[in-house]
Formats: sequence, structure tokens, C-alpha cells
Amino acid sequence: CYALKCAIAPEIPNNWASLRPFEISAPEGCILNAPFPAPVAVRHVLGHLLPDVVLGALQAYLPELIPAEGASALWNLQMRFQGVRDDNRHSRHEMLIFNTGGTGARPASDGLSTTAFPSGVHTMSAEVTESIGPIVVWRKELRPDSGGAGRWRGGLGQRIEIGAHEGYQFTLNAMFDRVDHPARGHAGGGAGAAGRVALDDGSELRAKGSQLIPEGRRLVLDLPGGGGFGQAAQRPAELVRRDLQYGYISEAQARRDYPHVFE
Repeated sequence: CYALKCAIAPEIPNNWASLRPFEISAPEGCILNAPFPAPVAVRHVLGHLLPDVVLGALQAYLPELIPAEGASALWNLQMRFQGVRDDNRHSRHEMLIFNTGGTGARPASDGLSTTAFPSGVHTMSAEVTESIGPIVVWRKELRPDSGGAGRWRGGLGQRIEIGAHEGYQFTLNAMFDRVDHPARGHAGGGAGAAGRVALDDGSELRAKGSQLIPEGRRLVLDLPGGGGFGQAAQRPAELVRRDLQYGYISEAQARRDYPHVFE
């Protein structure tokens, strides 16, 4: 309903009467209609991905309105910190941090970087986060080259690097998407960069499930970027040069995706 209202009736307030015309169904037993006792604890992830599915189905009918796919699902950092020394072994902290990648490019403008769609959720500042637990946010920055190429570029994801205080380790409850299947572009636009979960020594971690981050190691997350819209050969040279100047895209990536700018 959310995606349909965004596309065809955004000016009508969201209320009981405005939702009546929509009929939603899904076969029992599928991931969108899971009967008990199927696991559904992370159903919010599917909920965040559904608008892209519905909007994608409308793309052929409303090409002037429908954006490319974006990161969609939030990359919630659910962590449990625990002391590993004799003097702090009983010290435990639970923390949850909201993060997101880029949105898909729109039919007439670039996608939004590190912006949650459809949820609109914002994250806490790194300074506030560090003040309430044994956590250090070493890095939180835009991820260059993560937006899909196109006439309009996809929004950038971000890179986050997190570690624990000395004497602590932490467990990550991962529930990340767009790792195996990045956000797709529309109308000839390229896909955004896929997400990645790893340690600071390069060791790959799983995108789902509980995993231990040992003392002295850092968690590194590369959040996915949004897909591009339109043919990359149609992107104005001044926009490519602007992206290079701001560090949104590397020269190597620019030469590969937008060779017409360097001819």
C-alpha cells in the first residue's frame, strides 16, 4: 500500500478510507505469508524491501515517477559488549544503532546518499553512541563508487568501522541485505555497489546471524549504494566532474562508467 500510494496518490492522507481500494494477497507458505511456526522475527527487513518490489512493478507504467532500487532495508547494528578481563567480566552492554545505504536515482535527479527509504529512520550521533557504552566509532563516511552509474547516479552508501574498548569483545547480530543482490538500476542505469561485512584484517563475515568480534579487532561495514537511472553515456560532464571533485567517485570508476567525459 505504501508504494502504491507514493506512486499514484501521494496527496491523499494515509487513513482507513484511502487504504480500502487496495487488496493485498500472498500465497500461504511464501515469505510474505508465513504461517506459524515459521520464523518472522526480522520481518521488518522484508517490509523495507517490499516498496522497491512494488515500485519496480509499476516502472513500465510510470517511468517518469518511479526511482531505481535503493538499499531499502536498514543495516541495524545490534551489538552485545562484554568484558573479557577478571575485573570487568560481568560488565555487559546492549546497543542498537540504525544505519542505511543510498536510495535509488530518480527520473530527474541523483539518489540520496545514506538516506533511509521507506522508513525515514535517522541514526544517533557517533559521540552520543560512544558516551553510553564501551564502543569506539573509528570511521563513518560516505562510500565512494557505491552509487550506480547512469544519467542520474544512485545515492552513496557509507563505510562504518566500529571497535570495542580495550578489555571488551562484542557479538554482532547481523541482519543485512543487498550483499548478494545489489540495488538494480532502471532505464539502463547500473546497479549500486553491494554491501560487505568484514573485520579490519579483511576477514569476511556473514550477512546474517550472530558473530563474535574478538578483542582488538574492528567491524567494517560497507553499506550498499542505490541503482542508477538512465544511460550513463547521457550523464552531463559537469556532474561527473563535480562527483570527482567531491570524492563521490574515483577517477578510475569515472573513466570506466563515463568514458565520454574523457574523450
